Amino acid sequence: MSPGISSSTESRSTAYAEMHEKRFINGLVDDLRPVFSTRMILVAWVPCLLITVLHYRTLAEYAWAHDVLRRLYYLPILFAAFSGGVRGGISVSVFASLIYFPHAFLSLIARDPGDALEKGLEILLYNIVAVVAGLLVDRERREREKQERLAGKLSEALAEQRRIESQLIRAGRLGALGEITAGIAHEIKNPLHTMKGTAEILRDAIPSDAPERRMLDIHMEEIDRLAQNAERFLRFASPAPSDRRPLDLREVVQRVASLVETQASREGVTTEVTRYDGGEEPVVMGDADQLIQLLLNIAINGVQAMIGRGGGTLSFSVFPERHGGKGYFCVGLKNDGPSIPEDQRERIFDPFYTTKDGGTGLGLSICSRIADQHDGLLSVRNLPEDRGVEFTLALAAGGGNLA
Repeated sequence: MSPGISSSTESRSTAYAEMHEKRFINGLVDDLRPVFSTRMILVAWVPCLLITVLHYRTLAEYAWAHDVLRRLYYLPILFAAFSGGVRGGISVSVFASLIYFPHAFLSLIARDPGDALEKGLEILLYNIVAVVAGLLVDRERREREKQERLAGKLSEALAEQRRIESQLIRAGRLGALGEITAGIAHEIKNPLHTMKGTAEILRDAIPSDAPERRMLDIHMEEIDRLAQNAERFLRFASPAPSDRRPLDLREVVQRVASLVETQASREGVTTEVTRYDGGEEPVVMGDADQLIQLLLNIAINGVQAMIGRGGGTLSFSVFPERHGGKGYFCVGLKNDGPSIPEDQRERIFDPFYTTKDGGTGLGLSICSRIADQHDGLLSVRNLPEDRGVEFTLALAAGGGNLA
């Protein structure tokens, strides 16, 4: 083996040993920290020392005083067990045993006049009491922590249940509304086709320089606009079936960012995509076109919201989350626009609800329907201190059902 390779191997071995030694020391410090906390010092270590000082300074003829002082050791031992569990109780009981032992059995120091067997049993009981009390305290703490974890899981489960119920109610309401909307849209489209056909015939019969020709052109433009709105209603009422395939959300986000970048820069808005740093590949089952439509709609809304503020940043991110033992991949879209008032935020995904002049109120409703089709969840929240708004699309990892 060459000297260079040997030196490199020794260097790695040394570094490995130093790392383990450092971990051991840090672990030891963490274990001892509760034993020597301020509370432990005040309720256990200091009282133990005071009792010992009184023991050593009490004359042998005061046997009753020695009996009382000997039993006073139980108080700091119990306090230590209540505060630090087995580790705290044993630490103080061993300490009390060691500092009391010379006074109890060594003739060179003023001795406790009690019976030797009694004093030996007392020292043994110090440690037994510490172990028993510490074990009971530790078990009670474990039970309390277990109950707290169960309460936390129950709270999460109830919140998830409320979310699912809300989602189902909204889906049912949207379904019923969709049927009504589809009927109305069909009833609108049929006469529109007749009106447009008639207008085209009349248009050909009117000279191009006649004033009536311009009025008829406006008439046809309005017919086209109504037809487009009717088409939007139909898309909302009867969304196309999803062609769900394995998708990498990073590619979807990059596509949306590139599509919105030109419009964003024209409005003074910067787009940025946060680098994904999760361990697992962010793959979900989804329809690429529909997810791009969903995210692009939200991105354009974000750009429009920032126009009034003179621009800002539109941020895209992909990140993993876990809820109730299930894994999700989320797409976050943040914009620096104004916060959404609470009453509007609660209705923002309702169909036909809009705060825009000339808006149909269907954009975010269609986004919500697409999320529902993918068994996902689309949510919105205001960022603290009026720093913008964040939309989050959560999809089950690997394509499972989010609910």
